[in-house]
Amino acid sequence: MSTDPHSSPPTLSGAIMERMKAITGLNSDYKLAQRFGKSTSAIHNWRKRGTIPVDECIELSVEYDVSLDWLILGRDRSDALESPKQKTDQEHQFIQKDYSGVPLYDIEAAAGPGRLFDHEHVSSFLSFHDDWITREGLHTKNLVAVRVRGDSMENTLKNGDTVLINRAITNPDGVFLIRVGDELRIKRLQRLSDGSLRLSSDNPYYAPEIIAPEALQNVHIIGHCHWHSGRVS
Repeated sequence: MSTDPHSSPPTLSGAIMERMKAITGLNSDYKLAQRFGKSTSAIHNWRKRGTIPVDECIELSVEYDVSLDWLILGRDRSDALESPKQKTDQEHQFIQKDYSGVPLYDIEAAAGPGRLFDHEHVSSFLSFHDDWITREGLHTKNLVAVRVRGDSMENTLKNGDTVLINRAITNPDGVFLIRVGDELRIKRLQRLSDGSLRLSSDNPYYAPEIIAPEALQNVHIIGHCHWHSGRVS
């Protein structure tokens, strides 16, 4: 590290990238870019523009069992640098070996004009067995979870149910997590022959909504609702 008092301090994004390298064992921006399937220039822009790569941080936090506080802010360094393979607790070893963590987001806090998948919206992590994820044809990097709010999908999803979202699937038909304007919704989607999108609720008290093709720029299909759990009524 330079001791020149006139040298520029490292940026937050630059420090994050160095911590990314520390836990992955990578020694260059080029290899880090390959790790995330990005161009080297994209990685350089993180450092130059001070971009915080939140999605990538969450991915590494889950895969390497490190604290987001450390990865993003540099806190709790000693605990974070201990990789799962170095941990000695046998039960913890089993969990890390056979299970993957999926971030559970606070869907109410995430509603609004900002990004849904910001680290401050993660309320906890859910564990799914790796064999189940493979059998279902899923990939952990594409998975997020949210809790249902409201009764519009009653008969299929109840208020408070936890839903696993597969972000790799964004083409209707089916039940999807979507953003319409600043509002997050879970709806049954159907693409109509004229290019419009039908949003339906499984609760018959709610009328379907048709979004015309020219208004679809206000709709972001986040991912398919693959699985859910909830209380037995």
